[in-house]
Amino acid sequence: MDVFFSDSLYNAKIFLVSSILTIIFFLLLLTRKIYKKKLTISNLSIYSSLFLLLITLSSLLVVNFFGKFTYVLFIAAVITVIYSEISFILGKYFFPNFVSENVSKEIVYMFSFIVFINAGYFTFMLILDILKAETYI
Repeated sequence: MDVFFSDSLYNAKIFLVSSILTIIFFLLLLTRKIYKKKLTISNLSIYSSLFLLLITLSSLLVVNFFGKFTYVLFIAAVITVIYSEISFILGKYFFPNFVSENVSKEIVYMFSFIVFINAGYFTFMLILDILKAETYI
């Protein structure tokens, strides 16, 4: 795990990864707003700001107290939870209208889950490339 977190980019990497997770969390809140109509734009920005603060602080705590490999596992867990929630929301509201009413709900949920777990995998690979970077460019 010495590949991750060169000393010069330590804080920048954590902030960049936290920003990526915040954007994904904002997309989750946006899908909840679109389909459940319970959130306002001001609530979305407040929740996203709190999430950025929380994820940045918890990332620093995990790296400093538990280690770099545990941080990678922590990021994978956060991505999995966020993308799973997005897939369930879209599997319930968006994909049934997208494919048609003839397809069973189980197939629609499975399709949605597979699509978003793949999106989570590619996001995780992007984050791993960011963590392995030795320069800004």
